[in-house]
Amino acid sequence: MISSYGRYGFGEVALELFQLMLREDIRPTEFTLSCVLSSIPIPPVEHGSQFHSMAIKSGFDSNAVVASSLMEMYAKTGSIDSSTEIFVKLDKRDLVSWNTIMMGLTQNGRAAETLDVFKELLEEGLPPDRITLVAVLLACNYGGFVDKGMLVFSAMKEEYGVMPGEEHYACIIDLLCQAGQLGKAIDITSTMPFQPGCSIWESILRASAIYGDVKLTENVAERMMDLQLPSPLPYSLLTQAYAMRGRWEAIVRVKKVMRKNGISKVTGCSWIGIKNRIYTFNAGELQHHGGQKIYLVLRLLTWEMEDEGCVYLECDKLDVEGR
Repeated sequence: MISSYGRYGFGEVALELFQLMLREDIRPTEFTLSCVLSSIPIPPVEHGSQFHSMAIKSGFDSNAVVASSLMEMYAKTGSIDSSTEIFVKLDKRDLVSWNTIMMGLTQNGRAAETLDVFKELLEEGLPPDRITLVAVLLACNYGGFVDKGMLVFSAMKEEYGVMPGEEHYACIIDLLCQAGQLGKAIDITSTMPFQPGCSIWESILRASAIYGDVKLTENVAERMMDLQLPSPLPYSLLTQAYAMRGRWEAIVRVKKVMRKNGISKVTGCSWIGIKNRIYTFNAGELQHHGGQKIYLVLRLLTWEMEDEGCVYLECDKLDVEGR
C-alpha cells in the first residue's frame, strides 16, 4: 500500500500509513523503509534525519536498498554531502548505489564529481547501464562538457553495450543546443532510429530562439504543431516571432490551432521547504510570499554575477511559459 500510494504521487498518504504501521507496533523491513523514503517527493530535513536514525537502529543502514533510498532522499533536499558519506561507508555497492550517487551529484550541480565517480565505476569493472549513462550525459550537459558528452554518447553501443534511448538523445541534443551547435543537434535527430520526442524538439526550439535563428524557430515550431505534440512552447515562440514581424493574421492562425489541439498555457511553478512547510511560487505570484524582498536579493545576485564577469541569458524575454 505504501509503495502504491507513493508510485501514484500520494506521498503524504504513504507517510501516514507508515506512521500507522509503527503505532500498531509492526516493525518495518528494509523494503518498507525504502518504499516510504522513495514515496516522499521532498522530505523535510528533520524527517530525513529521523528515517536515517531508524535505519541505523534497525540495522538496515548498510543494506544497499535502504542506503540507496537514503542517498536519494538526501540528494532531494540538497544534502548531497550526506549522500556521499553514506556511499563511501557502504561495504558492498551495487549498480543501483552507483547510479543513485551519480544522479544525486548531477542534480546538485556537482557535474565534475559525477564524472569522477563514473571513472571509479569503470575501474571497479562494473558495466554501466542506461541509467548510469543518463546521469553521465546529464552531468556533461550541466557542466558544459561537450567533448566528453559526445565521447560517452558515441561509445554507448560499442564500448558499454547500451543502445541509446530517447533520454540519451535528449541529453546530448540539449548539450549541443546549449553550446550553440544547433547544426550538430539537428544532424543527430536525423540519425535517430525513432521519431524525436517532445523534449528534444523543445531543446532545439528554445536554443534557436535564444540564439536568434528566427527561420529555424519557425520551422521547428511549425513541425511541432503539425505533430500535435503536447507542449505550449512552439505556439508561444511562434506567436512572438510573428508579432515581431507584424504578421497578425499568422498569430490568429496559431492561436486557432492551439485551441483546436487543446493546448493550454502552463504556469511556471517552483517550491521550497522551510521548517516543515512547503512554499509554492507560481509565475507572477511572488508578491504573495514577500516578492519585493526576493526580487531585491535576485538583483543583488545579478550584480555580483556581473562583477565576477559571468554571462547570463534573460530567458524571460522569450515569453516561454512554464520554463
